[in-house]
Amino acid sequence: MLYYYLFFSVVFIPLTIIFYQIIPKRFRWVMLLLASIGFYFTFSYYLFVFLIFSTAVTYCTGRILERVSNNKKNALKLLKENKELASDKEAMKKSKADVKAKFQKKSRLILTVGIILALSTLLYLKYYNFFAENINSWFGSKANPEILPIRTLALPLGISFYTMQAISYLVDVYWGKYEAQKNPFKLLLYLCFFPTIIEGPIALYSDMKDRLYVGNSIDPDNIVRGFTRFIWGIMKKLVIADRLSPAVTLLFDPGHKTKGFEVIAAAVLFTVMEYMDFSGCMDMVIGIARMFGITLPENFRQPFLARNASEFWRRWHISLGVWFKTYIFYPVSMSGLSKKWGKIARGKVNKHLTRVVASAIALLPVWLCNGLWHGPKWTYIFYGVFYFVVIVLELLLEPVGDGILKRLHTSKENKVVNVIRILKTWIIIFTGELFFQAYSLKEGFRMLGDIGHGFKISSLWNGDALTWGLDLYDWLVVLIMLIVVIIINLIREKGVDIPDALLHRPLVLRWALLLMLLMVITIFGCYGPGFEEVDLIYAGF
Repeated sequence: MLYYYLFFSVVFIPLTIIFYQIIPKRFRWVMLLLASIGFYFTFSYYLFVFLIFSTAVTYCTGRILERVSNNKKNALKLLKENKELASDKEAMKKSKADVKAKFQKKSRLILTVGIILALSTLLYLKYYNFFAENINSWFGSKANPEILPIRTLALPLGISFYTMQAISYLVDVYWGKYEAQKNPFKLLLYLCFFPTIIEGPIALYSDMKDRLYVGNSIDPDNIVRGFTRFIWGIMKKLVIADRLSPAVTLLFDPGHKTKGFEVIAAAVLFTVMEYMDFSGCMDMVIGIARMFGITLPENFRQPFLARNASEFWRRWHISLGVWFKTYIFYPVSMSGLSKKWGKIARGKVNKHLTRVVASAIALLPVWLCNGLWHGPKWTYIFYGVFYFVVIVLELLLEPVGDGILKRLHTSKENKVVNVIRILKTWIIIFTGELFFQAYSLKEGFRMLGDIGHGFKISSLWNGDALTWGLDLYDWLVVLIMLIVVIIINLIREKGVDIPDALLHRPLVLRWALLLMLLMVITIFGCYGPGFEEVDLIYAGF
């Protein structure tokens, strides 16, 4: 059962809202938990055991970390009350340092074990065959081609998302941001909350702990806001993304030997499809949560208006970027390696280059993990490395760009300069997405190299596009709805909350717009006989 299924919209959500509202406030979180478990079971009930394992590991590790923290506080308190040490400041200082070091070492060991256990199922189920295939390819022989056996493994729903949430929870407990959750069922709800389990967003526990369990009553305004956002997301998925799927499938098929203008079309169409699919799903889940009065973090903020690669990733899959920034980039940037580089470079290397290298040290693990997180494919790893190289180059060449603008007596805020920077970022985005979707790394380079072979811009109007699995009617629907999405995004870029703005419009106008959107989905949506169901893209990650 997916978010855009009719049963979900007209049965599951209304019944969940009704039962949520009629039960006592303190038990409403239980209703959300039951709904989340029921939702998960519609995909696979036996794989739920992996989620239970992850929850158990996260809960126990968090409680142990908190106990160690409390023991440290008690030990420091006893030291403070020791009258003999109190008179000797140096001895007291040394004793405190020894106590802190002892308990920190213990906490780090517990945290490390907890993270390894939390990652164990993800690493085995998602990446075992990838590493086995590569080891067999590199080290296998004719006599023994299969050093490691290839296994048939099932991947639990949302494992990449709930594993990252579990790790962030443990690290935050270790850092002392909040107390460990004492109720394991509340922790389970945080990890498997049904709007976020399929594709996120990756919600940090610090953002969710005061929202999931409060049990506020259903607010009609939240229903309107949430429902508006929900059907907007369905439109983006069913009307635009799924309609583009046949063209994307054809153009990325290695047997098609895509070349010339088709390569550019493939990269652009997949990027549009991926954005409409993923951001559409985010609109759905944010809208669903809003119906219950729960605010989820935004995952997209008009990414195609970004002026460089770094800004693009601050606007695209925001929750993933925040996770990597918080739990990999900052710790690495404060690590001994970064500090060692700072000492080596001080007085020997100019400040800009020192800063770029320090950033590169912290960015490399971020982008390697970003690529691997998307899946066990070399194209995904290359995708991560590609953005690492692009972002480091942008940092390195920033003074050059500033110097050119200064000579031209203009600035980055100039409208023409902004347009040029946005177009330059589009080239980066489309190139990255070309490799992201390519069948293999070799095929990605082949497609990129064949752009100049038989390049004809006339493919836009000479009928070639009608051979990609879409007819003129399909292209017109995509074009019109894309224009609508672009207008809405430009309005949102100006800070306008559209669902909120609708609430302040006359009731007749609100209902007319909602009914119009429902009609667009009903008439132009890709579902039913004649259409192949297209899975949510990021559900596979």
